[in-house]
Amino acid sequence: MKITNFLIFVTIIFLCSCNVQKKLNYSSEFLIPEQNFNETDTIIELDYSNEKNWVFRSDLHNYKKILPKNYKIKYDEMFDVSVFYIHPTTLFSSKKWNADTTHFLSNEIIDLCLQNQASVFAGITDLYVPHYKEMHIHSYTDTINGIKAFKVAYNDVFLSFKYFLNNIKTDKFIIASHSQGTNHAKKLINDYILPNKNLSNRLLLSYLIGMDIYNDEISIDLCETPNQLNCFLNWRTFNELYYPDDWNYGNNYTSVNPISFNIDSSFSDKNQHKGILFPNQKILLKKSLTVKNHKGLLWLKFKKNIILNRFKRNSYHNADFNLFWVNIRHNLIKRLEGNL
Repeated sequence: MKITNFLIFVTIIFLCSCNVQKKLNYSSEFLIPEQNFNETDTIIELDYSNEKNWVFRSDLHNYKKILPKNYKIKYDEMFDVSVFYIHPTTLFSSKKWNADTTHFLSNEIIDLCLQNQASVFAGITDLYVPHYKEMHIHSYTDTINGIKAFKVAYNDVFLSFKYFLNNIKTDKFIIASHSQGTNHAKKLINDYILPNKNLSNRLLLSYLIGMDIYNDEISIDLCETPNQLNCFLNWRTFNELYYPDDWNYGNNYTSVNPISFNIDSSFSDKNQHKGILFPNQKILLKKSLTVKNHKGLLWLKFKKNIILNRFKRNSYHNADFNLFWVNIRHNLIKRLEGNL
């Protein structure tokens, strides 16, 4: 591979993805809502029997099209479990507090979320990915209007999840999410799934990635070992030794190492790292990084590499899945083998 192409690939993984940092520096290029939240703008509920309101459904779409181009599937196997994945924020520039259905059309950022994150479950589970009227990224800054926008987005997530339950062919299911999606997933689990014993017994795993979760926030166990089921995983990736100003952390926050899949504070063995998924749908750079849990953060350290070190940054929020895509997939297969 030419060095020029390699630099382009590395730049893409760290500067472009289906998300941005929690705080966004707004400029004239970004549109933000100028008026207060208006409920009449979002009153129409989405019909999830309409195929257009789904980003991906295993019964409608070919999973091979969203898998990495150089990933070998011959050792994969299909399991009798379905995944409900909630994508992160993709609405960065709009005068509306919530996305409308035009946001769903030919949306390259949502497509990246599908390819970079949800694809990790494709082909080994039945994958369902709903569109929803997500809240604008500015909702994290203007929380008064943001809470109202969040409720609209969550209502769509809830409706799509009920459709999911009524239409999947499997008994067991997994919840997966990132960033804003994880905020919705936490509420869905706490308010709807856990109070229903029959439903909670069907929840096999929860991948609640990219947002802080404090101890006892969710009444299910944290996944403490690589083979554990009936638990949740959580991590947020930052550069080694970095303490973020705009994120919660501390000994009372959770984190699972997505290479070793343990909760200790030791750095993983770099030889265990199975590669980075780039937005060009190729997996490259095996054994290139190591990570450890620290006070609810996941600290990342690159091996000594002149090119990689040029692209260090404090937050790797947008690459929480990409950096560990192969490790996540292989670990899920390991968890499910012999249990389903």
